[in-house]
Amino acid sequence: MSPMMRWRPFAAWLLSALAVGACLSTRVTGAGTIDDLRAEDQYKQVYAQHMAIFQVDVQPLVATGSSPGVCNKGGTKQGCFDADARLIADLQAMLSALEATPVPPRYTSADKLLREAIATDIRGLDLRNRAIATNDNALWQQHGPVLDEATAAFQTAYQAFPVDNRPQPPP
Repeated sequence: MSPMMRWRPFAAWLLSALAVGACLSTRVTGAGTIDDLRAEDQYKQVYAQHMAIFQVDVQPLVATGSSPGVCNKGGTKQGCFDADARLIADLQAMLSALEATPVPPRYTSADKLLREAIATDIRGLDLRNRAIATNDNALWQQHGPVLDEATAAFQTAYQAFPVDNRPQPPP
């Protein structure tokens, strides 16, 4: 048998293995079971959908080179009120969606922290809207620290998700 003939079976096997390998992908995860991994993926999908909406709707609050942000000096009370009302609705929808989504075992503490962050953010936005609606300076002064607390709470919650399967986008 010629040397070329001896290599043909090996070459055929190698090509087959490469073809199969190209079709398969692996995913490294700390999820305990396939069902847990599926639950994590489902949770991440709900999170991503709602966080993407929130991130679009928060843009009017962000200061840019051409705008101070609707709730900053130079913005309008109505613009601020409307933006906050939209964000409150977004956050309530996210809470409802998370409530209807099974929480995977590895996400339990992060989910609890996330829900607390969402509730704190809603409270801060609501304080600001009540301050605008009633022209109450004391409420206006209270909302800022609550919103700062919510921002920090979102970061803490996000860091509590497993690094190998963390939801996207970050808050």
